[in-house]
Amino acid sequence: MTQWKYALIGGLCSLPFTTFSYWQTGSELSLGAVFFGGILAGYLIGRVNGEISGVGVRVGIIGGLPVFWVVFDLLTTTFRLAGPVWFVASAIGATIVFAVLGFGISALIGEVGVRVGRWLAGNQHDQSTTVGNS
Repeated sequence: MTQWKYALIGGLCSLPFTTFSYWQTGSELSLGAVFFGGILAGYLIGRVNGEISGVGVRVGIIGGLPVFWVVFDLLTTTFRLAGPVWFVASAIGATIVFAVLGFGISALIGEVGVRVGRWLAGNQHDQSTTVGNS
């Protein structure tokens, strides 16, 4: 349960920024906020010495939800294509592959962010105990 709690915090903090990045351009989706959401989640879970297994993937999926918006726009355009059935079907297939890759990349970015955040929490904890013992 703790993993979901921190994944929701990191993912929901990054979600407005990823949504805004696509809304602002209409053609580009920046997943940089997912990395920072992962850092936040990793740092918080690292402070309580929680297990980070799967947290980064969850942060990435939650923060990457605007990928659905991109896929919807692509499918809308794909269905308007004129051409043979095989061409439209392959375009729809490519859009589905894009959606899977989009969430995969987002999950990977979230996982890297969580690991960086966990590392930061561990380093700060080490420094505070070192200073307290001096």
